[in-house]
Amino acid sequence: MHFNKGQVFGEATPSFLLKTNENTNDNIEIEKICGSPHNNTSMCNLITPSEDILKKRKDELSETDFKLEHLTSDQKQLLLETLLDRSEAFSKSPKTIGCTDRVIPTFNFRSHNPIKTLPFEIPHAIQGTIKEELNELIEAGLIHRNISQWSLPMVLVKKKQNPTNPHKPASYRMALDLRLLNTILENSTYPLPKIPTLINEISKYPFYTTIDFCKAYWQILLPEEMQDVLTFTTPFGTFANRRLVFGLKTAASIFQALVDLLIDELKLSGTTGIYAYQDDIVIEAHSFQEMHNKIRSVLDILIKYNLTLSSEKCVFFKSTIDYLGFNISHNKIQPITSNILKITSFQPPRTVKQVRPFAWSMWFL
Repeated sequence: MHFNKGQVFGEATPSFLLKTNENTNDNIEIEKICGSPHNNTSMCNLITPSEDILKKRKDELSETDFKLEHLTSDQKQLLLETLLDRSEAFSKSPKTIGCTDRVIPTFNFRSHNPIKTLPFEIPHAIQGTIKEELNELIEAGLIHRNISQWSLPMVLVKKKQNPTNPHKPASYRMALDLRLLNTILENSTYPLPKIPTLINEISKYPFYTTIDFCKAYWQILLPEEMQDVLTFTTPFGTFANRRLVFGLKTAASIFQALVDLLIDELKLSGTTGIYAYQDDIVIEAHSFQEMHNKIRSVLDILIKYNLTLSSEKCVFFKSTIDYLGFNISHNKIQPITSNILKITSFQPPRTVKQVRPFAWSMWFL
């Protein structure tokens, strides 16, 4: 294992706890979410969204966001009315994404010795862009300036180049290097669904709707003590995350616990045929009217807990869907063709390092 200069690393004894909020109607005080003395946020996205946030969500949403050309005119009109009337369930920007305390994740570590790292250098040419992105996250209430004993390195991940515009300057996504933190954090005991079982259940229905969360992990509020642990260091200062972050090894199980709670609540109200693998939810039905009723129920519960979807990633009332690497239709399941082509075109692996991605590419066979 590689250690950076100035870094403290402790031993490990794992444990993990996931709490559910018993009283989901209680609001968290503004000061708990965006009242840090280091934060000058004028508007913060709260558990109970402000009227300003709700208006922004409504203004962001457009009829053209939804791909409904395959529906009849009557079906399209009815579904559009439902979707636009529930604009609170959709978001497009960090400032308007949801924020829920339906699950409250807590974390125990094998060691309480803080991990401390120095910031990685950022090329001068993109420093201005990174500063702007940090300020946008502060204004959205997703991060705040913080001084902590913990400091994790921020890294820049180069985004894929758009093949239609190869001369466009490269762009980067900010991320945290959580490898060391993950070594002292216990593996979650909360199970993810078994994919073969899940897709077999899904294939029993003739019609499908798939919905996807907007920046899913960012919609789960972190307890204050974990915000301190997830403080990251940059050449421009140190910042703490207020929301769950991608790359934390228990994040997938935490989000699965959230969607399972929502699905259980829907079942109690009589809405069945809803399945989910993390942030990818499938709604199933035998008819358009049944599907329409289920979509309304799902959107209503998302609004209840201030969770938001990406309108552009939602697919409504289809007889076939691509889901978790498979093309699924009524009583029929087959691997997605592009995945098969990746395997057949794979160069024979010659090292252990090359074997791993090859083995991973065949997980669904």
